[in-house]
Amino acid sequence: MVRDITPDEAAEMIENTKILFIDCWAPWCGPCLALAPTMEELEEKYKDNRDIEFVKINTQNHRQFAMDNNIVAIPCVLVFKDGKPASFKIEDARSKNQVTTDRLIGLRPIEHYEAVIDQLL
Repeated sequence: MVRDITPDEAAEMIENTKILFIDCWAPWCGPCLALAPTMEELEEKYKDNRDIEFVKINTQNHRQFAMDNNIVAIPCVLVFKDGKPASFKIEDARSKNQVTTDRLIGLRPIEHYEAVIDQLL
């Protein structure tokens, strides 16, 4: 099960994890709840790869974390690599154009996450 962490734990994990996915969510958010099984499936699939971690932060309980990370819509999965925001290409959900970003916004299929992992490994 993807572990719910605090901002302090996130800061430590960002520094000490090669590739870190932080699912920013809230308990009242339907799409956030729908994303949870995808994150759990990813965690299970990559459990033997110590370079990749999946965690979540409740933005309702940690509003300052959300503001500090410019989260304006949830679900929003922040991706970090080697202690910094990652940089990867992904299809923009609205325009369908390829964009370079450090986050996945909205409910996305598992293949989008796997594509990001492939780019970052």
